[in-house]
Amino acid sequence: MKQSIRTATFAIVAAIALILAPSAVSAQTQTPVVISSYAGESAKLWKTAVAEPFAAEAGIPTEIFESPLPSASVINARGQPQFSAAIVAAYQIPNLENFIEELPLDDVPNLKDIPEKYWVRTGSGRLAGVPVNFSYLGIAYNTELARPEDFPSWRSLTEAKWKDRISISRPAFVAAYDLTLYARISGGNENNIEPGIPLLEGIARNALNVYTSMASVQAQLGRGEIAATPFYSGQVSLLRTAGVKNIAIMTPKEGGLLLPYVLVIPKGARNLDNAKRLLNAVITPDYQVRLAAGANWPINPNAKLTPELEELLGGSLADAIAQNYAPDWHAVGKANPERSRLVEEIIEKVR
Repeated sequence: MKQSIRTATFAIVAAIALILAPSAVSAQTQTPVVISSYAGESAKLWKTAVAEPFAAEAGIPTEIFESPLPSASVINARGQPQFSAAIVAAYQIPNLENFIEELPLDDVPNLKDIPEKYWVRTGSGRLAGVPVNFSYLGIAYNTELARPEDFPSWRSLTEAKWKDRISISRPAFVAAYDLTLYARISGGNENNIEPGIPLLEGIARNALNVYTSMASVQAQLGRGEIAATPFYSGQVSLLRTAGVKNIAIMTPKEGGLLLPYVLVIPKGARNLDNAKRLLNAVITPDYQVRLAAGANWPINPNAKLTPELEELLGGSLADAIAQNYAPDWHAVGKANPERSRLVEEIIEKVR
């Protein structure tokens, strides 16, 4: 009889514990949300700025999967990913359409706080994911060899004095980024890049080389082997926080190109509903500000940057948004293979 009473008592206590602590039990039994991030410092940032806060606030275990190229991880997963979301460049979306979930706005209602021109869509017009943050294409320069006044226009890079004193990126990136911008400032757009070809030819003609990695062009700039190059604001901000003081970036009068990163959900993602919760959370101001510590700009205009973050990024969020053009990235990405071949031909012709 006493044994039965004790057994019943234990059962009641256990039931009360379950009632009082459902979140603890749930967190232990839930499938984790796993974010595929670029390896290294980016993964560390996503862990502290997103995964840990989301796990604490939502009661959902959240982990980071480091990848050299998350977009490739999405494709290679073939509908059976070991992760729930991945961070990719916007122009890569057309290449990923068969491998990612297309989302209705109802799945990410916080996206309404972000201007629609920054939304990234698939060919069907549905959301490819959520834009998380952005870098921009500007002119990076060695401060010992050049000044901002040397580059009032992107056309300044075609001047004879810069012959063999600048560098350009490999064709796939030039096709997606540089040529899109040059078309825009020459009277075309992302669907009509012909007006931008003469400007690209002039800049390519002055190039000492075609750089193949971020590290290589950073070294060239730092050592003074080149004076300037079209480059990415986030990379320059990271260099300056690392103590490199002789490299800066500026935006010519025509403006730069806004380069968003997008958080997507791969098809077959584990924990799909909670992955959508993650996407909805990461575009709110608190997450946006934390991610800005990684030297990329918030995409949500309601994010309030501290003076320290503005110094890191190089100005105010309002100015960065106003100065940089946001194209239709689906159009850019869809045309990228053909335009990459065109850029290869241009470089071969002028050099």
